[in-house]
Amino acid sequence: MKKHTMMGVSLLLASAPVLAEDGIKSSVEVGLLLTEGNADTRSVNIKGNTEYTKGKSRNTLNAEVLYVDGDSGKLSEKYVGAGKTAYQFGKHSYAFLNGTLERDLFSGYDYQGTISAGYGYRFIDSKEMIFDLEAGPGYRRVKLDAEEAEGEVIARVSGKFLYQISKTSAFTEELVSDIGSDTVITKSVTAVTAQIVGNMSMKASLTIKNNSKPPAEADKTDAEVGLTLVYSF
Repeated sequence: MKKHTMMGVSLLLASAPVLAEDGIKSSVEVGLLLTEGNADTRSVNIKGNTEYTKGKSRNTLNAEVLYVDGDSGKLSEKYVGAGKTAYQFGKHSYAFLNGTLERDLFSGYDYQGTISAGYGYRFIDSKEMIFDLEAGPGYRRVKLDAEEAEGEVIARVSGKFLYQISKTSAFTEELVSDIGSDTVITKSVTAVTAQIVGNMSMKASLTIKNNSKPPAEADKTDAEVGLTLVYSF
């Protein structure tokens, strides 16, 4: 697999980052990118998110589909589903249960699945800022192409920072590391969203994923850069 870097301008249907309040919030993100010249590519990226917050309980569901096609054929095809539930049992403390399933046809894996549970602490919880840190044990199961699936006990460490710069702009950073005795997989997602006019905003994002022991002929690091337009509702 070659390192895949994608940069484009898309029209999204999504909710801009806001601080959590009771109720249900959903977003659908659709991106379409066509390039011509030295390399002709076509990509479609669809993301969905639902968050339900009620009192001390916070629950989220996420789904993502990425498809990239080029002159030489299909360049990337990825499907990701994730769910998380968290329950606050102290002023800043909470317990969480998290699960993720990923099928990336160009990663060398047939699929990767993880489930983890643990303890989280909200160090900052204000109108402008949120900062969470989480840690706990988990289990990862992976299947390489044409090989039997294998499982591994992991430790999951993650952090999330949200800064509401103003009523019309926000900065977010999410970092997750699944640490096993054989493989460490770390993913970072950094994004800035700023309102342009009305419900339209500009979003710049950088996603970096590192695998300490990727399959043969695969790069350790994948990067995705995005410059998008966001419609909030």
